[in-house]
Amino acid sequence: MKNKIGIKIRERMLYVTDDWHPCFPGNRIRLKVSLNYFNGYYILLSAWGADDTGVEIFKRTPFRVTAEWEYAKLANLFEKIPSGVDREWFLNHGFTPA
Repeated sequence: MKNKIGIKIRERMLYVTDDWHPCFPGNRIRLKVSLNYFNGYYILLSAWGADDTGVEIFKRTPFRVTAEWEYAKLANLFEKIPSGVDREWFLNHGFTPA
């Protein structure tokens, strides 16, 4: 496979209860889940404010089947993150500061 980025990407805005220095208008952050390829597969679920405050779950694998499985798990979590959470919620659910 040629080096390519962005095999699968989904995004949505999410209302949060704390300041992400700053938030997007309406006290929102951007959630993004992606499956990418660049010298191997990597899967990323991230949550970012409008500047440099963010958290993420990052996975890497050389195998497409494993990458698809990891993407499906993170896409499921992406769909289930409720509105009105804060940064602490993300840290308690396996995200790390980015």
